[in-house]
Formats: sequence, structure tokens, C-alpha cells
Amino acid sequence: MSFLQFVRADVSNVMAGVQQQQQITSQLLDTIKGYAGKIQEAWTGDDSNACQQAILTKLVPAMVELIAAIAGVNLNLTKATNIVDQADAAVKKIAEGLGDLFNAIS
Repeated sequence: MSFLQFVRADVSNVMAGVQQQQQITSQLLDTIKGYAGKIQEAWTGDDSNACQQAILTKLVPAMVELIAAIAGVNLNLTKATNIVDQADAAVKKIAEGLGDLFNAIS
């Protein structure tokens, strides 16, 4: 019996939710990138240029970092799940060896 089997469904649900948030954030980033050109079409002048620059040099890179951080959550959850699976397999092997040893004694 695996420790993780008790929480596997919950971990999978969390990972699916995190992936959904990453997709939503990526779609939002695409929308924001599209606004930069639209701003210049509708708004002219130095303030328009400053706004566009802020979007492209501050907001977009920050959102890219956010998307990467969200992806990192799933990467780390996958690594943690693999570590627990490996530990469960090692413990099972030890327990089976101990069972074999006890059986040999009796």
C-alpha cells in the first residue's frame, strides 16, 4: 500500500488546477500584448508611448515570470510525487524482505 495513494487524487486535482491557472495567465498575457498596439491606434502622444513601453518592458516580463513560476509549481509537485513513489517502493521492498526473513525463521 502506497502512502501517496491516499492523496494521489488530490495531488492530481491540484496539478490540474495549477495547469488551468497557467493557461488562463498565458491567455491573459496574449490579450495584454495585443493591447499595446491598440493603445497606439487610439491614443497618441508621449503618454501613449510611455504606456506602451510600460506594458512591454514591465508588465509583459512580469507576467512571463509569473507563468514560469506557476509552471514550476507543477514541476515541483511532479518531482515530489516521484520521490514519494520511490520511497514507497523502497519501503515495500524492505518490508517484503523482512517478511521473507520472518518466514524463513518459522
